[in-house]
Order: sequence, then structure tokens, then C-alpha cells
Amino acid sequence: MSTEFHVDLNDFNVWDRESLPSELVATASDGRLQIGTCRGNADRKRTLAILMQERYGEWPVGTFSNRIFTSAEELCSSCKPYFSKWSRNSPIEFFDTKLRFCWYIPMELQESPKETKSSEDYQRAMFDFWNSILEDTTPIHHSSTYPIDTWKDLGEAIFGDNRYMEPSIFIQGTIKLL
Repeated sequence: MSTEFHVDLNDFNVWDRESLPSELVATASDGRLQIGTCRGNADRKRTLAILMQERYGEWPVGTFSNRIFTSAEELCSSCKPYFSKWSRNSPIEFFDTKLRFCWYIPMELQESPKETKSSEDYQRAMFDFWNSILEDTTPIHHSSTYPIDTWKDLGEAIFGDNRYMEPSIFIQGTIKLL
């Protein structure tokens, strides 16, 4: 399950549209700028139980471990209830919420990685990128039932006191094809 969050270029007045970075506008598809995608996280305890049951012979070896990208050892490395892993070779991420948010920032606008003190600093930089472009009242479009209508609502869903999404360490991006 994934939900794309985007803004419509028609929601900007002419002056605001002209001030948008041209590299960002070039990535618009059908007049929409993608902000990010929300995806579901896996249940750490349930996945760990399945892997342990397979390990101790309740199911033939490979029944589940061939389809699950993570190991029991990785899952034991955190007590957070949810996790995500993109592939067997990618790092595992742990979350307190069932949902994770992957920022979308065009490659041309991504700054060279600077040393960050924490993942919170990194996530705040991703938020600040979009916050420099969007107003609190900018309409946010998506195809889910999440109570998100504006940029401020999306920020609250990710960073607010009652957050129900957490940002991923991975960001999405694209390059303009010439």
C-alpha cells in the first residue's frame, strides 16, 4: 500500500509559480509536484515470530525466509514495533508508527550530503526544503482517507505531537531526461 502526496501547480498563484525552482517544475507530471509517498511498515514481532518458527522446524526452511528481506538477528536489534527494509542489502529501519513517509526531492536539487548530527536533523532538512516552497495553507492532494488537506496537515502527520507517519532515511528523486 502506498499513497502519493503532491501539490497541483494550478494551486499556486502566478507569482508563486514563477518563483519555484525550474528544476522542480521540470519534474512536474500532469501539473503535479510530488512531495513524497507514504508506505506501510511491517510488524516486527509478527515477522520475528514467523522467522523463529521456521528456524525451529515448524515449517520447511525457506518457506518464509526466502520472501522476507530481513533476518531474526536484525529484527532483534530494536524493540520498536514496526520495521522497513527495501532489499536484502539495504539497511533496516525501525519505526514507532505503522506508516513511513519517503520524501521526494529531485536529484538536481539535492544538496551534497553534509555530516548530520542525527537522523532528526536530516529529516528536518527534508521538511525544510519543502517548507521553503509551500505555505501552510497549500492544498495537498492524495488518494487516501488520511485527514490531510494542507501542507501544515502533512507536517503535523509526520512531525506533530499526534504523528502517525515517520520519515524514512531514504528519499526518492529523479533526474530530468534531456
